[in-house]
Amino acid sequence: NGAPHKTSSESNSKSNEATNNKKSILKGRPSITPPTSLFLNGVQVHFPFKPYDVQEKYMTSVLRALQNSEHALLESPTGTGKTLCLLCSALAWQQAERAKYGS
Repeated sequence: NGAPHKTSSESNSKSNEATNNKKSILKGRPSITPPTSLFLNGVQVHFPFKPYDVQEKYMTSVLRALQNSEHALLESPTGTGKTLCLLCSALAWQQAERAKYGS
């Protein structure tokens, strides 16, 4: 077999490099963050972590459309949490409506 043999220090170096790359992708976010509750458009929204500004804007737009019985065409880049934002804001609105009208 003509393949070079990797030493354990080379393997450890690659492993550390992969870990550092993951950390840089997370951009300083701790691996476990407490759930967050915030008020957007008068509705209490529960979110699994502190949302980024783009996520707050997206949820505010969803709530505005629901509150005004309007259609909404919302765009956001890949990986910005659109599905999570849509679910959290729509379910929060639904809970607020049920509490308001008692059902």
